Amino acid sequence: MDDLMDFFDSSKNFKRGTLPRGCISGDPNAYTSESSDSKPIKREIIGTKDVNEIVQKEQQLMNQLVGGPSNTKRTKTLDELESDDDDKMELNEAPTVRSDEAFYEKYHFDLNRNRSLPIYAQREQIMKAIKENPVVILKGETGCGKTTQVPQYILDEAFKKREFCNIVVTQPRRIAAISIANRVCQERRWQPGTVCSYQVGLHKQSNSADTRLLYCTTGVLLNNLIRLKTLTHYTHIVLDEVHDRDQDMDFLLIVVRRLLALNSRHVKVILMSATIDTREFCKYFASCKSMPPVVAASHGRKYPLVKYYRDQLKNINWKTEPQQREPGITHEGYRDAVKILLVIDNMERKAEGQSEQSYEEAKRTGSVLIFLPGVNEIDTMAEHIEHVMNESPNIKITIVRCHSLMSSDSQEDVFQPPLSGHRKVILTTNIAESSITVTDVSYVIDFCLAKVMHIDTASNFSCLCLEWASKVNCRQRAGRVGRTRSGRVYRMVTKAFYMEEMQEFGIPEMLRSPLQSSVLKAKELDMGGPSEILALAMSPPNLTDIHNTVLLLKEVGALYTTVDGVYEQLDGDLTYWGTIMSRFPLDVRLSRLIILGYIFNCLDEAIIIAAGMSVRSLYLSGQRQRTSDAFWMHYIFADGSGSDLVGFWRVYKIYVNMCQNLPMKDSEVQWARRYNVSLRSLKEMYLLVQELQKRCAALNLVSLPVGASHMWHDREKSIILKVIIAGAFYPNYFTRNNKTIPDYDRDVYHSICGNDPCRTVYFTQFVPRYMGELYTRRVKELFLEARIPPEKIDVTFQQGSEKIFVTFKGDDDDYMNSTDVVQVPGRVTTEVYKAIRMRMNNPNRSLRVMDQNSALKYVQQRNIGVVQDSKWVPPSKQWNVELLTLPSVFDKKITGLITYIVNCGKFYFQPRSLAERIASMTEIFNAPEQLSYHVRNASAITKGLQLLARRGSKFQRAVVLKVEPQSNAIPQFLVRFIDYGDWALLAMDQLRLMRHELRRDLEELPPRMFECRLALVQPSSVTSYSNRWPQKANEMLSKLASCGPLELEVYSLVNNVAAVLIHMRDGVLNDKLVEHQLARRADEDYMSRKDHDFRIRKQKMKRYVPAAEQQQVNEEYLRFNQLPQDADLEPPPLDKCHTSIRLKGPYSPLENSMNSMLRIGMYKSVAIEKESVNAVLLDADPQDRHDQMIVAASVTESDGNDKLVARGTTLMPNIHGFGALMAMLFCPTMQIKCNPERTKYVCLLAGLGFNPDTLEPYFQEHDMVINLDVGILKDDIRIINQMRYNIDSMFFNFDANELPAVGVEGRLVIFNQLRNLLTRLLGKDRSFIERHVWNSKYVWEDMSDLEPPSEPYGKRAIFPMHGSYDLESEDMGNLLALQENCSELYDWQNFDGVMQPRNCRLCNETLESVTQLRLHLLTQLHRDREKQVGWKQQ
Repeated sequence: MDDLMDFFDSSKNFKRGTLPRGCISGDPNAYTSESSDSKPIKREIIGTKDVNEIVQKEQQLMNQLVGGPSNTKRTKTLDELESDDDDKMELNEAPTVRSDEAFYEKYHFDLNRNRSLPIYAQREQIMKAIKENPVVILKGETGCGKTTQVPQYILDEAFKKREFCNIVVTQPRRIAAISIANRVCQERRWQPGTVCSYQVGLHKQSNSADTRLLYCTTGVLLNNLIRLKTLTHYTHIVLDEVHDRDQDMDFLLIVVRRLLALNSRHVKVILMSATIDTREFCKYFASCKSMPPVVAASHGRKYPLVKYYRDQLKNINWKTEPQQREPGITHEGYRDAVKILLVIDNMERKAEGQSEQSYEEAKRTGSVLIFLPGVNEIDTMAEHIEHVMNESPNIKITIVRCHSLMSSDSQEDVFQPPLSGHRKVILTTNIAESSITVTDVSYVIDFCLAKVMHIDTASNFSCLCLEWASKVNCRQRAGRVGRTRSGRVYRMVTKAFYMEEMQEFGIPEMLRSPLQSSVLKAKELDMGGPSEILALAMSPPNLTDIHNTVLLLKEVGALYTTVDGVYEQLDGDLTYWGTIMSRFPLDVRLSRLIILGYIFNCLDEAIIIAAGMSVRSLYLSGQRQRTSDAFWMHYIFADGSGSDLVGFWRVYKIYVNMCQNLPMKDSEVQWARRYNVSLRSLKEMYLLVQELQKRCAALNLVSLPVGASHMWHDREKSIILKVIIAGAFYPNYFTRNNKTIPDYDRDVYHSICGNDPCRTVYFTQFVPRYMGELYTRRVKELFLEARIPPEKIDVTFQQGSEKIFVTFKGDDDDYMNSTDVVQVPGRVTTEVYKAIRMRMNNPNRSLRVMDQNSALKYVQQRNIGVVQDSKWVPPSKQWNVELLTLPSVFDKKITGLITYIVNCGKFYFQPRSLAERIASMTEIFNAPEQLSYHVRNASAITKGLQLLARRGSKFQRAVVLKVEPQSNAIPQFLVRFIDYGDWALLAMDQLRLMRHELRRDLEELPPRMFECRLALVQPSSVTSYSNRWPQKANEMLSKLASCGPLELEVYSLVNNVAAVLIHMRDGVLNDKLVEHQLARRADEDYMSRKDHDFRIRKQKMKRYVPAAEQQQVNEEYLRFNQLPQDADLEPPPLDKCHTSIRLKGPYSPLENSMNSMLRIGMYKSVAIEKESVNAVLLDADPQDRHDQMIVAASVTESDGNDKLVARGTTLMPNIHGFGALMAMLFCPTMQIKCNPERTKYVCLLAGLGFNPDTLEPYFQEHDMVINLDVGILKDDIRIINQMRYNIDSMFFNFDANELPAVGVEGRLVIFNQLRNLLTRLLGKDRSFIERHVWNSKYVWEDMSDLEPPSEPYGKRAIFPMHGSYDLESEDMGNLLALQENCSELYDWQNFDGVMQPRNCRLCNETLESVTQLRLHLLTQLHRDREKQVGWKQQ
């Protein structure tokens, strides 16, 4: 607004423009992007009151300042507000000021002020202005003394007159309020907390009634004034650093100006700043009778400061280019900055003889400060400087980085002197504008850029935009030099552009940041609707933004959708949730997390997570962060949860426990360095946790008393934390985008040639003619960067392929303590995550090889493999498959013993057919002549050695896994029993060496058992944590194994692991685990289903195949099952390898990307922040085709509006239907839609709702559609409605009191009901259903024919009840048609020719081939659909 007075002039028309899509921005074009696909959503805004009315009333209030009697009551609207002018005020007389003689007698007052401070020269003028004017503006440079001295001048004046005085001084930062109050007390020799005190948040230095000078944060005063609704509690209000223009300050200005005119006319207001826009503030506080005076206090500059602009530096040899209008740094821009560094160096070198200062001394004290907009730009600038240093060795520069994500130790490097003979160059963001002063800086290079956070209020996506800095910012940057010596500033823009194009001041926060806090404060102020109050701001926000913010607050439950029962577009009544949110210094979604934590009895965890999300990054950023080793610490704290937020909770708990147990400061520093944790952020988080706990206690939000009946178990807590995260951050929901791709699982295995995708990664761009098997060890060494030892890696090649396959072994992990193994979600191994992280840090890997001719000569000379027809055949292991103890392809069931159980997903089975052979081997092992080979020397036992070890009362074959460190005199060895699978830690006397003949006979004999896992099931996410089998499930298997021989049904054999079903007397163990909710039904992966199909067909033909042919077929089958082996050859010396190949990778076929589930984000690409534990996003359960939801705590948007970045992500439990259930539970409202026959629910539309007259959505940007892939029943909707009722009941109060009416007993009842309902909801074994696609999925439907559900709390429900249609029974004709279709598919499964594509109408899928058809018939979806339509195979 050009002229602020026009805002209050009722004679002029008031016009407000609207920004596209509700984005808060100083530049409307910054966020407008048209896309033919996304079709930006537009909403017409119609306010309930014309803004001109608001302005006119405020103008009248400011100008008249006369009226009825004093009134400090809470009022509802602007019309009801009254002035406090009484008879004296009408006569313009000041009210009588009471004497405070007793107070002044009690404390010592020294009236001698510091005369050396520049502010002292203006003392009389300041006091005169305060006496004669209600508002005074004081402009004084930093360091002039205004913050400490002006309040003392006022207090001294009151002392002289013995008048009562109560001064409050606001500070934008907590540390400033505390340190300034303490400094004043020290200067005046007052006891801290008496005459002068401080308050930050809820923390008061004291509650002394003697406090006459209070330093506090802006928010403290604002909250007090909102509560009191008058200024008269204070005599003087000093607003310091008003130029900051954050939302609290702008809203405080609204409140102060309003109350000053209403009921607090004789309170004095002093506005102070070093860089205040005096004209704007004068106009804002002007009335028709007066204009606030401006008093300036300046101490001048002691040393000269010279400023240069780009076009003034004509002597520098650079390209003359026109000034770019778009903010940014070109490649030439970085080079030009380097040239300035060289010019500075030459200038000082030439000046050496003309100055008292030597060149070396000039370099030491002539540090350069380069202001850059962000961390990426800092890295790029550093690369350019390093490039020049490499080319010119005489240029010696010490580069120091400075940004907010660095550790405090790293930031200390800024203040350290450079290396001898070097010049220090500090690359910094705007953190060094005011927070950091470096004494040895003589030069500033300023690109005049800044990154500023903006918010799109329609989507609630924030965006860090690159913008030209304001002139105020540039002046502050220039002020970093010229303090202790003369200085130079080089601005990398032309002078004309700086003077004419760049803005004087930055965009106020209220025009670019979320408005939720301001709208809630407006509601608490209760002097009109949010649009009315915020229209009175110095820089009023866009009406569209206010509307979008109101919609967002309705979505999170802070506002009801109605005002006094009537829907209001720009307003809503404040809920108790909103009252709570207004009391927390947090984003509203973090406040919602705390509220849900209270409801679900995990309040402490919610507070910690909210605090962790509010502080700067808990993990250090910088050079060390780029190493996989540092990043991996994030996974340690997340502990397999797949949640950054759970990681914050765990790192905080570990830190607090460590501080209690390890009081030494050095210990916490070492711990933080080891785990890549920022101690500064952790300490800040600790203080915020204490603050939030106090605020919760003040609101009576406390945890339930400890009791077994209402405490969450550890396994339950892992689920409940994700439930409240899903509830708090609705609707920031994302889903992985590969699950609906046809033949996804087949493509996964084909891309890695049948290797296990959960253990395998691959490189590309290898050249096959270079004989890759020669370099397997070199490939393994590439993974040392990720701390993966070569012995845990197999490297294989596919003939003619450009891929290198790297498979990670995991056979020896069973013996390791679980605390030593970093957990990751699902079936994928830790090493795969590490490998992908390696590629994210560096996508290229160099591999040195020999040329083909040299390599052929090399292998021929050393007899490595065979050369045939100029092609090399590497040596390979010959498989004696007839010796393998693996189930035959013709055997469906096998009887035998389970020898060892790791868990239900890994155990070992010994067939009964081997009993005689095992007994014979045991007899040989325990023969006296063999047992006489004692181990005499511990050094003879090495890792991998085969020997005999005591197992029970007998010795058995074993292999050494590990030589334990000799902590005592008796060495111990970890061994695995080859024929049983278990392991033991044994002393040397429990071991025997094998005779040479015995070792030779048995060395190649495979184990006399095979590995198994349970088929068609996986651990239940409800009862297990991080895909681990529950202890009860393992106990059921152990109990069964202890009963003797068992009968296994072999489902498949893949990678020498048998997927089996274990038969019991009363059923199948796999099914029993599902019944007991210890497991859930699951699909087998592609290779397992393919093998199962092959086995079934062979077993059907068994009776027709002779025994000899069966053996031959089985040997071929087993041979085919063996994957290529790692050659593990000694690589050629590097001096013979003259060719370098740039490998790309490693890659995993399980890598995922995400889609936003919000309508506004449908067509945007999505990335996860690089520091997240989900940055490496893999399909951890590739056999499971169901959606697994990811929830983000916040979402930012790219400058071009085409890319979203999810931050603070949490991978939701792999519970089928979890995403849909959470959306139904926590959305404001939803419609669940049926198929055309109304026989099943197929999708749901969730959002804020719609206009019942027009069916237009209220907040269509946040509408969300979820297509169901599992059965949701009417009973589920009833359970969800009961839960929503209980959530509402926790805070509902019929009497509208300040605190909720529910006591501890009531809370216990509600909590236990919620707990039981949630267990029922998530514990159901849901049947799979086919997916449906809707063309009108975002259309809200008229459901007036549906009987509305009963609403216990009417329009005062935050979570109203969901309505839904009753489901109909399936039409018999349709059932018969589906059964016939199913029969046709089974008829085709034995066809061996080429089949035309056929449709499975049950599952709504097209089947392209017979193989695809066969494998489809084995999926869980099809089996469930068969049951649903009543089809049974004949």
